[in-house]
Amino acid sequence: MRFLTTRESNLQLHESETYTNWCTRFAWDRLTVLYLLGLVANPAFIVADVLLHREHLDAILDIRTVLELGLFGCFLLVRYKPAAISPNVFLVLWVLIGNLCIVQMTVVLGGFTAQYYNGLNLVFLAAAVIVPVSWPSHLIAQAGTLVSYYGMNLLRTSVTADIDAAIENSFFLVWTCVALLFSVSLYERLQRAEFQARLFERSARVELEASNQKLLELDRLKSEFFANISHEIRTPLTLAVGAFQTLLKSALNAEAKGVVQTGLRNASRLLFLINELLDLAKFDSGRTTPNKRCIDIAALVSSVVMNFDSSPTRRIHVKGLTQPVALEADPLQMKKVLYNLLSNAFKFSDPHEGQVWVRLASKEHSIELEVEDNGIGIPRDQLERIFDRFTQVESSATRRYEGSGIGLALVKEIVTLHGGTIAVESDPNRGSVFTITLPRGHVIADHLIAVQDEEEDRAFLPRPSKDEQQDNESLPSPAVKQNAPLVLVVDDNADMRSYVQKILHSQYHIVVARDGAEALELAQRWRPALILTDVMMPKMSGHDLLQAVRVDKALRSTPVIFLTARAGTEARIESLEAGADDYLSKPFDEPELLARVGNLIRARAQEQELVQLQKEKLARFLPHNLADMIMSGDHEDFLKGHRREITVLFIDLRGFTPFTETVAPEVVMAVLREYQTVMGCLISEYGGTLERFAGDGIMVYFNDPQPCPNHAEQAVRMAIAMRHEVISLGEQWKKRGIPLGVGIGIATGYATIGMIGFEGRTDYTAIGPVTNLASRLCNEAQHGQILISEQVASLLGQLVSTESVGELPLKGIQRPLSVYQVLGINA
Repeated sequence: MRFLTTRESNLQLHESETYTNWCTRFAWDRLTVLYLLGLVANPAFIVADVLLHREHLDAILDIRTVLELGLFGCFLLVRYKPAAISPNVFLVLWVLIGNLCIVQMTVVLGGFTAQYYNGLNLVFLAAAVIVPVSWPSHLIAQAGTLVSYYGMNLLRTSVTADIDAAIENSFFLVWTCVALLFSVSLYERLQRAEFQARLFERSARVELEASNQKLLELDRLKSEFFANISHEIRTPLTLAVGAFQTLLKSALNAEAKGVVQTGLRNASRLLFLINELLDLAKFDSGRTTPNKRCIDIAALVSSVVMNFDSSPTRRIHVKGLTQPVALEADPLQMKKVLYNLLSNAFKFSDPHEGQVWVRLASKEHSIELEVEDNGIGIPRDQLERIFDRFTQVESSATRRYEGSGIGLALVKEIVTLHGGTIAVESDPNRGSVFTITLPRGHVIADHLIAVQDEEEDRAFLPRPSKDEQQDNESLPSPAVKQNAPLVLVVDDNADMRSYVQKILHSQYHIVVARDGAEALELAQRWRPALILTDVMMPKMSGHDLLQAVRVDKALRSTPVIFLTARAGTEARIESLEAGADDYLSKPFDEPELLARVGNLIRARAQEQELVQLQKEKLARFLPHNLADMIMSGDHEDFLKGHRREITVLFIDLRGFTPFTETVAPEVVMAVLREYQTVMGCLISEYGGTLERFAGDGIMVYFNDPQPCPNHAEQAVRMAIAMRHEVISLGEQWKKRGIPLGVGIGIATGYATIGMIGFEGRTDYTAIGPVTNLASRLCNEAQHGQILISEQVASLLGQLVSTESVGELPLKGIQRPLSVYQVLGINA
């Protein structure tokens, strides 16, 4: 059993009291209908009395008179609705008064055999249907009726036929009562559930209305806040724009002038965004009243188009602007509409091949303005949303175009304020057409007011993109310091790229990229010491660039710093968890940026020095290419053991054992050092894997761990070079009285290669018949002789000049094998 909390108990009590009140009202209303029905039906049944029981008509009429008077008296009380008496009492009275009279009629008409007992069922049914409440009241009335029926009729019954009729009547009466009681009970449950549902619905509606009022109030406060804060920002921003404009009039060098122009361009852009926010706040508050004047809209459109299309190549084509077109409108608001539409047309079109068409059509009571472009277009499922505030077709981190989502919303507000409409048609990759229809209003062609260009108009016009001015951004810029590290700067904003480049260029070579995809290509080409990237960029976001860098073997250790407008702990943690080495939010301090970049580059350089030191130490005990593989981290599965076809070369000195018995160990060590130094250089030059030095014996194999398609040829070429070098060494040794020669054996076959040993010491080695065969061929080789197996000879073909030595019995091999000696390389 679940115990209810105090709040739940109070709520259910309140609902119960409310439902009881509703049931009371419902019962009083239905009782009125029920008593009226009884007052009408009682006289109506006199017709049946006359037709069926004329001999007992007097007695029956007396009973009906009493019934009518009883019902009428109760009806008057029901109309009065006495508070002291429950409506259930009158429900019971209606049933009992009617049925007691019917019972008396059955007594008069013969007892249980009288058919008037069916009237009892009719009364039960009428009461249950018209007043389906309080099944206990129905039960009381039914019980009283049945007691009176059986009691009064049993007193006068004496024959068997009456007893049989009583039993038959009981079946119908009792089951009628049971069915009606269940029906009333079920109806009450349904009514209670429906009432509670209505109650909850009413409560939810009240809460929803209250929440809606709160949201409207919050929206109003938000609009007021934006308006207030925007006003506060406009003052210092206006002063900043004025200061930049004043500086531009001064004598400045090229670098300073570029900085001032960048500041003016971005301050003007910020001022434009603030003005748009203020305009939206005014529309929300209903304080926007257009300053309508009778203007020449054709001249206004021409003026704005002229300011936009200032590039050497004409990109805007106009139609319908040759004749004056009168329109009653706010000229400043109309300029904002045109600025936003033309700005979007340029922004979403190709900077070199994009074209814009502006068409003005004059009608009797309206004008129609069309702005068409051949840009990227708008997906059909986004057409209904583009006029919503803060909506952008591309909302992901890889959106290709900057924007706040305010412009088109403001355009629609202005057009609607002038009583006009705006529509858009667009096909992806084909362009868009915006159509504005405005009523001409009360215009007089002879009273057109000339619209002058305002100074602030040009502040918001698009300036030539720095991307178009710079064609060599993918080339590293020179640094003041020699041998400076290379830093890759990635940002889709040209001014930001230029700003960061100016900060870093004194200490680093700089290469810049416009988006993540271009940055990845440049990183793979130039291998920068550090990548400094924005997060939200076209084509490939900063996070996607980071993932691509981390999976690239050559770039995975490159430090990456996120430099983005996203601020806050959550954004910082998200970036660091993604694998970024550091994070800086805009705006940032120049010294802090230099410090973080410098620290990461120095840490990376120290890490590389440590890796190189470890690599050198490994190379002393392992093959050089295997050491590279271990340091790159790609060795785990490889070192567990694998089977591969390799070519094994075995070389040792002839006469070395007698030599070691006749001279001091120091002399032996010196000779071995000379010999092994020369051999080691050749092994590295030809890309062989040196398994180990075993005294004067050296085993080298090809095609592992680095693949070598022509491993047999490479082994033979190295063997010839080894023979030549040992012969040269032998001439020097003879002068010192050291008679040493060299023998070489080469074989090709499959071997299992991997690490052997224990935890304290391991070796990388090859195990298989091919190593034993190469060793045995080396043992059979005379001074200056290179012996190869038949398989090696078949792989070399005509490349090498060979001579058959015949079939030689080799130690450890069951049958003699065909052996060849190498004479030289064929031209």
